[in-house]
Amino acid sequence: MGKRFGKVPVKKPSKNIVMFLLSLIVGGAGVFYSKQYIEDEIAVYKASLEKTEKMTQVVVPRRPMVRGEIVTANDLQVHKLPEQYVDPNAVLESTYETAVGQRVEFDVEAGLPLLWAHLEGGMSPTFSGKVPTGLRAMTIRVDEINSISGFLQPKDRIDLLLTYGDKANKQIFPLIQNLNVIATGVQTFVDKTGSSQRPFTTITIQVTPEQAQKITLSQQVGKITAMLRNPEDESPLSKQPMTMAQLLNLPKPAPKPKKKIRKYVKPKPGIEYIIGGS
Repeated sequence: MGKRFGKVPVKKPSKNIVMFLLSLIVGGAGVFYSKQYIEDEIAVYKASLEKTEKMTQVVVPRRPMVRGEIVTANDLQVHKLPEQYVDPNAVLESTYETAVGQRVEFDVEAGLPLLWAHLEGGMSPTFSGKVPTGLRAMTIRVDEINSISGFLQPKDRIDLLLTYGDKANKQIFPLIQNLNVIATGVQTFVDKTGSSQRPFTTITIQVTPEQAQKITLSQQVGKITAMLRNPEDESPLSKQPMTMAQLLNLPKPAPKPKKKIRKYVKPKPGIEYIIGGS
């Protein structure tokens, strides 16, 4: 007869372990809900703050900036702060373009408002600071046509045409295309008010040194006309000039027949004979 075995008794977890596990669960849940509650309270506070206080968008560096560095648009970002806490010397979103291209005169920490006092030129930097390295700023005279009736603005892009020759042989050449306008008269910023024409007699454009030479020479031999270009249009101009014949759809003149030129044949050297005589 085989042996009969009874059930093996299962050891129950101790009371301390159960309490410990329960305390961990309760504590974790408490931390989660506490964090959620705090975040909700902060969100509510921010929402109420924006409703009750006027906010201002200030410019702050994304990274620490060291004295001597040149500020670029990629170095900056915008933070909202209550207007009453904003330094009157702070760079704002509406004026940050003036700061771009300037050198930092003092070290600036990341995330803190950028002040005009941090920059060498302040709110009125030299105009040369806006010209990228390798390019030049060139001012040319314009008339009502070339100013696009006064609607031309900084940051617009233009093509230049050159009209050259006398009345019968006048031609229009595509001179330079896709130039950046950085000033119209003395205005260097975009007018977003949508106002009507602004009178000016000069525009300033960014050019390479070679382009500056072409424009200078063109002003002396003919007339330059500006055409406004869509900023997203990168299509090139035709390199072929427009002539009066093309303008009036005149037939091309038949080519003149070439004159035959008789070549001179040098006589071959030989002995001269004289026959006869007295």
